[in-house]
Parts: sequence; C-alpha cells; structure tokens
Amino acid sequence: MGDVLVATPLVRGLRKAFPESHISLGVGNWAKSLLKNNPDLDEIVHCNAPWHNKQNCRFPANSPRTFLEGLIYVLLSKEARHVRRQSYTHGIDVLGSRQGSWLLRRAGIPNRYGVRGYAGGDTWCKSCVDFREDRKVAEAGLAFLELLDAKVEIEPRPRIFLTDREKQEAENRWGERKSESKRIIIAPGGGFPEKCWGDQNYSELIKLLLNEASYQLCIIGSDEDRDRITAETWNNQDLRVRNMCGNLSLRQSAALVAKSDFVLSNTSLCMHLAGAFRIPSLILLGLCYKNATLHADQWGYPEGKVLGREVSEGQLSVLSAEEAYEVFRKQIARRNETLR
Repeated sequence: MGDVLVATPLVRGLRKAFPESHISLGVGNWAKSLLKNNPDLDEIVHCNAPWHNKQNCRFPANSPRTFLEGLIYVLLSKEARHVRRQSYTHGIDVLGSRQGSWLLRRAGIPNRYGVRGYAGGDTWCKSCVDFREDRKVAEAGLAFLELLDAKVEIEPRPRIFLTDREKQEAENRWGERKSESKRIIIAPGGGFPEKCWGDQNYSELIKLLLNEASYQLCIIGSDEDRDRITAETWNNQDLRVRNMCGNLSLRQSAALVAKSDFVLSNTSLCMHLAGAFRIPSLILLGLCYKNATLHADQWGYPEGKVLGREVSEGQLSVLSAEEAYEVFRKQIARRNETLR
C-alpha cells in the first residue's frame, strides 16, 4: 500500500504535463480506497497481480511458483484481458519487474517504461529509469516524467484526498483537544516480524509516554495488530489510550493520522500517511534492516526520522524504548518551537 501512495506524485506529474490525457492506475483491491477522490486519475483499474505484494503473492519473489503464477495471470486472467482491451498508448511499470513488463507487452502497449537494475523486465521496455539505492522511491517515480519529456516540478510526497466529513469524524474520534495536549499515533504492525521494532518495545514506549499527562495515544492497524499491545500496558482505566486496531478503514486511519501531532511506527503504510500530511514521525526499524540511513534516503520524509541498526558503524541492535523516547522528546520539543 505504501508503494501505491509513493506513485501518486507521478500521477500528479502526468496530469499536470498532459492535462488532456486519460490516466489509469492499476492497483490491487486492498489499496483502491487510498486513491478515492484523486482528481489526477480518470480510472482505477483492478490489478490483483500475484507479485510484489504480500496480499496474494504466496511464494518468494524469485521462486518458480511466483514465476508461474505471474505468467498465468498475464496470459489468462480477466484483469489482464481488460487492460488489453483499453488500447493504452503508454504504460509505466513503476516498481520495475519482469512480470510488470510482461503485462504491458501482453496488453499491446507500444510505449512501455520500466526500471533498470531492480527486478528485471527492462529489456521489454522502450526506456527505463535506473534504480538507485540512494534515491527516494517517490523521486525515482517522478523520473519517468523525464522519459516522457514532461517539464513539470512535482513534490515527491504522497497525495491522499480526504473529505470534510472524514476529517470531522477523525476529530470526533480524537475528542476535544485540550490546551498543550499532543495527539500521538502508534502503529506497531508491519509486513513481517523481522521488519518490526517489536511489540514489547512499543509496550515499554507507551508506558514512558504516559508519564506525560498531556499526551493522547491512539493505536492503529489491522485486526491482527489488535493484541500486539495489550490494555494491561496502560491500565484499562486510562482514557488517554485507545486501541483502534481492526476498527478503522484505511481512509479512517489516514484521517486519524492527518489530525495527529506525531506518528510512531514501523516502516509501513503509516510512515507514508505521516509523510502525506506532513506529520512529524519517528520510524523505528526492525532487525532485518542493516542501514537505517540508507532506508531514510529511500523512504523517509523531511518531517520524520528513521532510526535502527547501522551495522557498518558497529550499531548492531535496534533502539531501546528509552532511546526512542528520548529521540521523540527532542522531536516534539523542536515541533513546539516551530509552532510558536
């Protein structure tokens, strides 16, 4: 879902450069709601492809089973046939993969664009963006505009369009804002355990946050995230904490982030929601990441900080709850100074 959000600046660039064009974005059903009300799009196309996602990609990315399922999808699926019937003139495989290039070619799209040096497929394309580890993914997406000779300046930031009603509902969920209070989002979920900072770490961090009476905490995520942080962590009677995991739609979660003051999360959808609404964030990486600085270069936002292991510098462990809390306090203090 984060990949869908970081593609929205490119969509904005295409609309600005080619205002009379028909722009379609192919995404899985699980992410379609994030694109609702986007004025840059003419159409959202069903593309539940069995690669590069954890929703229906059941096997490792480079396994023979994924290869076979991708081929079957491209050749035989109703969704692929629908794409072919649209007679698109240009197609962009934003992430870059052999399966994505197959789909564009199978659809009979003459002008195909992909990514060279990431997951293949570039030999099937007319032109490609070069993959670079030190470039933000949203900026890499915007590089496709150069291939199309589009002369526009676009900020590499996700775009989500909330309605006034969605914003007001989020305000109601947070409740009345008291003087000096801070609304803090906690998002402990992630794609797989090694990617996450850890349930115990978040539990300890919440205890530290509750030492400050002015903090309101809201825990968001999917239904499977509900029990990551139990009510015993903060005492059932403490009304400053609400566990909303499994109770909100994607757009309701986005609105709650939009009305918050700070986000604490793993590298997940919530990181991109914070980026979309310019909310300060602290992104806490799990053990599978060896270079937090590189991750920030690829995925971070100006208002946020990404912290974790830096193996090349001898930092082999993730942050402790106490260390994360101290970083958070400094970020909040800077935020307060900026708002004064």
